[in-house]
Amino acid sequence: MRVLLLVGVALLITLVFADHRKGHRKQDKDDHDDKDSHDHSDHHNHKHGHHKKGEHHDKKHHHHHNESLPCHKIADYNSKFAFDLFRQVALDHPSENIVFSPVSISTAFAFLSLGAKAQTRSQIFEGLRLNTSEISEKDIHEGFHHLLDLLNDADRELQLSGGNALFISKEHKILQTFLDEAKKLYHSEAFSTDFKNTEEAKNQINSYVEKNTHGKIPELLDSVDQDAIFVLINYIYFRGKWENPFEEEWTKEGDFHVNENTTVTVPFMSRTGMYNVAFTDEATVVSIPYKGNAVALFILPNEGKLSEVEQNFNKEAIKTWKKSFHRRLVDLYLPKFSVSGTVNLKETLSKLGLEDVFTDSADLSGITGEPNVKISRAVHKAVLSVDEKGTEAAGTTALEAIPMMLPPRVQFTRPFILSLYDYKTRSSLFIGRIVNPQK
Repeated sequence: MRVLLLVGVALLITLVFADHRKGHRKQDKDDHDDKDSHDHSDHHNHKHGHHKKGEHHDKKHHHHHNESLPCHKIADYNSKFAFDLFRQVALDHPSENIVFSPVSISTAFAFLSLGAKAQTRSQIFEGLRLNTSEISEKDIHEGFHHLLDLLNDADRELQLSGGNALFISKEHKILQTFLDEAKKLYHSEAFSTDFKNTEEAKNQINSYVEKNTHGKIPELLDSVDQDAIFVLINYIYFRGKWENPFEEEWTKEGDFHVNENTTVTVPFMSRTGMYNVAFTDEATVVSIPYKGNAVALFILPNEGKLSEVEQNFNKEAIKTWKKSFHRRLVDLYLPKFSVSGTVNLKETLSKLGLEDVFTDSADLSGITGEPNVKISRAVHKAVLSVDEKGTEAAGTTALEAIPMMLPPRVQFTRPFILSLYDYKTRSSLFIGRIVNPQK
């Protein structure tokens, strides 16, 4: 059976006139080292009730460090932003599931910077960890443009799609230069919206998000601001198949220890196979590849080490773990789950230095031609599902002798971190912390 990981992500940014000028109602990234080994398909033999599995050879995916590719020029900056944002969200929400797409958030705010001026624009770039003394604004926007092109490449084995949409108030004028750049650089669609009719506007936006996240996020908004100038939506949808599928028949119920006092029963997928695994003093780390040049890193902190691992989670930590990788046979147990998370970016990004854009000091005059515009709301919502669906994995399977020894068992039976990385764009598509697979 194929195992799917589905990520539906949507980001909402609402702009309104700043209160002190117009008196309107106030409302409130990693580079996972491009040289990770990918596992290949294997075969599951079931004879006399035994679960024997052959393995294919390890297949190296060679990734050329071609920094001339536009999206690779912004990769290191996006990586730093992804890790900084994760650590901040983890601090703010120490006991909850976390689900977000760093690349979705950075794309949306880079898009918004097209209309930002002076200190507001500088703060957006600084907050996104984009160093404009090292990389030009032209290269930044071209990088995101190229990244979106690759995300929407129909020829990839991964099912990936991403984009932006502007829902523009019928009562306010948006500069044509901004709309033209939005369409050219960020593939943005634009829709005229009657925000005075709040229910109709809410339904229009929610329907768009539901369609573009393939039904994973049916209701991003529970209300809209009737004074909104525009709402910016960024979305990403991901659907991947493991290179080495799990068999549905081996999924059994088991205990997941949320904390010292709480245990929940969840279905665990199990598989004996060859993986890149690191056993360190801080965590057990398993690299699980997808078909289509992407990988998921599952990080299981040792008992009592979750917060320590989270606060040291960065590019260097991942490189250190990968130096400890050994390709070996393991009994792997992963919970089957579907979780969602919402991040209040107004609150979180302000702590990363991206502050003015949310206040009356904002200068977004490149959008309307007037300086009195700010973001009133910035909400990011993501849904992640790991499950088994569909038919048997296609393709030829090669058999490999299995060592006559008991493999170590790696069981993700307590809170863990998950990072999904796309080699083609060198982007962290998704980062999460799973505290309770039932929520």
